[in-house]
Amino acid sequence: MVKSYQRFEQSAVFGVISSEANNVWLPPLKGRSSGSPGQIITSALENVNIWDIKTGELIAQLQDGITPGSADSKVNTKPAEVTFLQYHPDSSLLAVGYRDGNIKVWDLVSKTVLINLNGHKSSITVLKFDVNCTRLVSGSSDSNIIIWDLVSEVGICKLRSHKDRISDLYVDDDFNWLLSVSKDGLIKVWDLKTNQCVETHIAHTGECWSLGIKDDVVITTSNTSQIKLWSLDLDGEVGSKLIEKGVYEKQSKQRGTSVKFIENSSGVAFFAIGNADKTIEIFRIRPQEEITRALKKREKRLKEKGMEDEDIQQNIKESFVSTMMHSFQTVRSAFKLKSFSWTFATNSKLELVATTSSNTIEYYTIAYEKREPTQPAPNRLYTIELQGLRTDIRATDISDDNMLLATASNGLLKIWNLRTKQCIRTFDCGYALTCKFLPGGLLVILGTRNGELQLFDLASSTQIENIEGAHDAAIWSLDLTSNGKRLVTGSADKTVKFWDFQLEQLPIEGTSGKSESKLTLNHDTTLELNDDVLCVKISPEDKHLAVSLLDNTVKIFFLDTMKFFLSLYGHKLPVLSIDISFDSKMVITSSADKNIKIWGLDFGDCHKSLFAHQDSIMNVKFLPESHNFFSCSKDGQVKYWDGDKFECVQKLVSHQSEVWCLAMGLDGSFVVSTSHDHSIRIWQETEDQVFLEEEREKEMEEQYEETLLNSLEEGTGDDAFKKDSVDGEGDEATDVHKQTIESLKANEKLMDALDLGLTEIEAMERYNSDMALWKKKKIGSEMPVKPSGNAVLLAVKKSPEQYIMETLARIKPSQLEDALLILPFSYVLKFLKFIDIVLKNKKMLHNYLALICKNLFFIVRTNHKELISQKNEELKLQITRVKQELRNTLKQNEDALGFNIQGLKFIKQQWDLKHNFEFVDEYDQRIQEEKKAKKRIFETLV
Repeated sequence: MVKSYQRFEQSAVFGVISSEANNVWLPPLKGRSSGSPGQIITSALENVNIWDIKTGELIAQLQDGITPGSADSKVNTKPAEVTFLQYHPDSSLLAVGYRDGNIKVWDLVSKTVLINLNGHKSSITVLKFDVNCTRLVSGSSDSNIIIWDLVSEVGICKLRSHKDRISDLYVDDDFNWLLSVSKDGLIKVWDLKTNQCVETHIAHTGECWSLGIKDDVVITTSNTSQIKLWSLDLDGEVGSKLIEKGVYEKQSKQRGTSVKFIENSSGVAFFAIGNADKTIEIFRIRPQEEITRALKKREKRLKEKGMEDEDIQQNIKESFVSTMMHSFQTVRSAFKLKSFSWTFATNSKLELVATTSSNTIEYYTIAYEKREPTQPAPNRLYTIELQGLRTDIRATDISDDNMLLATASNGLLKIWNLRTKQCIRTFDCGYALTCKFLPGGLLVILGTRNGELQLFDLASSTQIENIEGAHDAAIWSLDLTSNGKRLVTGSADKTVKFWDFQLEQLPIEGTSGKSESKLTLNHDTTLELNDDVLCVKISPEDKHLAVSLLDNTVKIFFLDTMKFFLSLYGHKLPVLSIDISFDSKMVITSSADKNIKIWGLDFGDCHKSLFAHQDSIMNVKFLPESHNFFSCSKDGQVKYWDGDKFECVQKLVSHQSEVWCLAMGLDGSFVVSTSHDHSIRIWQETEDQVFLEEEREKEMEEQYEETLLNSLEEGTGDDAFKKDSVDGEGDEATDVHKQTIESLKANEKLMDALDLGLTEIEAMERYNSDMALWKKKKIGSEMPVKPSGNAVLLAVKKSPEQYIMETLARIKPSQLEDALLILPFSYVLKFLKFIDIVLKNKKMLHNYLALICKNLFFIVRTNHKELISQKNEELKLQITRVKQELRNTLKQNEDALGFNIQGLKFIKQQWDLKHNFEFVDEYDQRIQEEKKAKKRIFETLV
């Protein structure tokens, strides 16, 4: 019988406050009466988080896609990470760009995905809505800009002119002009009426990273401290729409990643430049009156110095930048800043919110009077940092009752409630490398890189003990005996130390004769070894102790006598993790050489060596009461293995970067993994079963699909070479097409529907012609038998024409053109025949006229050369017939539409006459009539 396993699926992901993408600020719903600074939307790896800035509460998490680990999820591909967010306040739509080039438009009211757009080949770098939220412009790392129609859910055109990643975009209110900057150092002005680039300027000698526009002022930033100011006049002549005005040096030497403007209630504008370090530089743009006064003073001063008028004008022109703007204040964070957003601007205060690379959100306020801030530094009002760690989680453990999770990193030990996914305790600690819950789940002990042993009490939220000299070097690993009374620590000082937990009665200071109980650690014995100790593990029955050394071997000792028992050698690099099975018969070791070895504990023989991952394997853990085990690696994957059959049962691909450690629930019902991406993921055992053969087949299908898509996109070797060679000489604006698995499946469904439907139609036509011939002769032949009809059509109770048309209508608009593009020419002819048949059905033609025209025109346009070269006279007559019929139908529709519009206008006019009364002043009306009246002329009679 085929062996099956229980499937593990991701049930929760938490610990990420903000990841790589920019942030979006949402204003408070009920004004500022409550004092709320509003909400902030941040990316959380593949999800989107919405936080309340004041309370630090996670209001909502937007999740879309297949659950990692489920039967439908991909085996080798991790979920795409969010790279850009863009919000449209009037429609409450949020556009989210992903690393794989996909764009999803979310409705924040219903928290659902409305539109899915797929046209870019690499990560989305910038998104912009138009004013009416009917179109979206996207820029990507593939150097292309795509304009999307959100109503019809299709790409209007692809603008290709830049040679590197698109850094930023600007679209004017009328959607007539587009400005783009790129890492190729260029700034381009596009005419969206003709989809052509009308101006190209060298923005910076190196890379150009961001673009900010306010009225006619344009600011661009480079990868140095230099920012450049431009004057924008979109109504001007081509060649003078964008004019360089000057250069300004920032304080920060790092690149400016974003430029954002805000205007206070008095109309004074400020702009902030977020740098790729820990600062945000804020500048104030002087109002026109202030600039005029300053210029008059300067002109007067220069005249007093005896300068000529020409020199004065030249001096004023050179000092344009310093006259127009001045440095206002600099926001400095303790961490490197990722992105920021303006929130409020009044006549006395500026506020902004920023996300940092250390997984925090910070909210700043800047008080000012007139032109200068009142404080030397901004005031940080709010910080969201409780629900995440600042640095990588290097150790984790789960309590006996499966209720609590401990995560330890550099400087922080956090305790999480596994049911609510909330952080309930935070302790300051050293650079933690290993941690463990003591039996009972109220005490946590951890070892640090400095050789300290620290003991924490969760009930009192205190550190009970800190043994600073526990080891002379980093404590890489620790383990407890089954009763929890004895502790073993392994360190880089080449020793394994044994500790006993004891309760001591200590006198209370300031009292006489009173004492309190305190748990202490007493050093018992030391086992000295020849190399650094990387990992220690005690067998379940407390009989053996396994120690991993830097010399790539694992030594096994008797725990009670410290006598040497076995040496396990075979790894080519140091062993990073060890675990022993529940029955003490098997030992598994994982190493930096990417291998897992399974050993017998009785003789030390190697049962199997598995090439398990593509990078160092950081941790392995046996499932309780089982020989199955989990492993995690720096390749970002968690794998589930059968320790008896030595096969990989399941690949759990969800983390975006290195997975450092695993923790196993006591009953084995769930596994927790932590990663360099700051996320904590819980993998829950489900009722669904895993069959190894099915998993292997699914993996092979994924590889085939990926190869197929690549071949469709790139073509054959010669086609790819030709494409590369003429890429720079191609059109600036092209159609938007990208083959996906969905479009391929849609194409297959359409082909199947055409085969099924046309076969039925042809069979019925043959029957009708045979029946007509039989009725004519009636002698010497049997009566034709009517076809029974296809079972599928009988089941759905549809005619063949209806079945094909509904299949076509069910294809998503964003996938329709891609599906038709790869239609074989034989099916193109079938499609044209189907259209010819549909035109005879007036009711269907009327209901699906727009769909028929859209698909027919695209088919004819893309297969134009092949259709012209056909010698089939019947095909030409068929196309001519379709053309005439469609023209007549469209003309009728146009007439009907015009008639209806005029009818509605007449009804509106009648309504206005009966219900809308306007006051008319008779005196004003008489004067107006007199002005318009013509004087009567009498001809002179002779």
